[in-house]
Amino acid sequence: MRWLAGFIFHKIAFGLLSVLLPLYITQTVSGGSLTVWGIIAASATFLAIPFSFLWGYLCDATQRYRFFILLSFAAVTVLLYLFSLNTDLLLLGTLYTSIVVFQVAHEPPKNVLIAETYSHVEWKHAFTLYEAWTELGWVIGLLLGFVLIFFGLSISTLLLASICLSFLSFVASVVLVTDPALIFERGLVTIEKSISLVQRGATLLSREGVNPYSLNELKRENPLALCVGLVFFSLATSMFFTPLPVFFATNLALQTSTIFMLFLLNSASCLIGYFFIKKVEDSEGNTSIHKIALLRSLLVLLPAFVPLTPFPLAMVLSVTALVAMGFIYAFYLVSVTSASMEVIPQGKAGLFTALVGTGSAIGCLSGPLIAENVGFQYTFIASALCFLLSFVAFKKFA
Repeated sequence: MRWLAGFIFHKIAFGLLSVLLPLYITQTVSGGSLTVWGIIAASATFLAIPFSFLWGYLCDATQRYRFFILLSFAAVTVLLYLFSLNTDLLLLGTLYTSIVVFQVAHEPPKNVLIAETYSHVEWKHAFTLYEAWTELGWVIGLLLGFVLIFFGLSISTLLLASICLSFLSFVASVVLVTDPALIFERGLVTIEKSISLVQRGATLLSREGVNPYSLNELKRENPLALCVGLVFFSLATSMFFTPLPVFFATNLALQTSTIFMLFLLNSASCLIGYFFIKKVEDSEGNTSIHKIALLRSLLVLLPAFVPLTPFPLAMVLSVTALVAMGFIYAFYLVSVTSASMEVIPQGKAGLFTALVGTGSAIGCLSGPLIAENVGFQYTFIASALCFLLSFVAFKKFA
């Protein structure tokens, strides 16, 4: 997977931007606020949803996956450069929306590239490998932000650093990314699942005393439940994390470098989680997804107690929540990505990104709105409820 180099540089850039942009909008741009940032982020993500379908359809229709990856990285680099040259809030919102639209263009071809490069039995290993390396890039980006801020560099300088990293992702992908020689693995998986269902049916009919309860063995996975679960899980995650940098800056009066460090701990624990996935037994299947959603619904409530506790305990609660959420997210992401490639048909590779984008967009808007108008604690409670809804949906899917 030499082609991962370009994606790692891309993740470094966006790891830096994940904390940088909300602080950039709220602290350095005239008229910027948490609600304004939420509106910008939500608008961008909503607009990216139909484009997720479009990119997924086009890359499968043309079978030119490399082209859309290069298009994504090149466009993001140019748009980030234009973003750094402007201070008008409306123009910045327009540019950020364009960045998100082109940023999602690499997601469907990337998933297909992995699925068609590896056999079905290797999918989880391949997605784990991809997510681990790119999460390492995200961690490096957050660490870079911490170091640069610690040494006194401005937020504008960090934005220029992210542009350079994005350009490196394009150059590396030009050299290393190639289209798969043959496109057939996902089709084979569909046939394999159908044959497996017939085989299980024949086995049941050959038994004595077949009853309605034994017919449960013939139940297919529920794609609709997976889709609903993806939306609610993404919504809850976005609702929690979008206003979080501002929460730390206002409620705990933390410096920007410290906020970078907290998010770095979250990503580092996620990276550690990927190493634990390598030996996950196949018998676990997709049954762990709903357990992760339930656990996350409890973890997001921990920061709600931060304003009620002394500073040292508040930091412990914050670190515990971020580290635990990052660790279990690794298991979730690999499981749902692999499952989505199994149940989503060819030509609709962008559906996964679109569903995640739908939830993310709603969360980007509702999280800051609730936080600024009612309070951060209610944002965390709402996020917990959405995780519970995703738990119910994933349980029906598995």
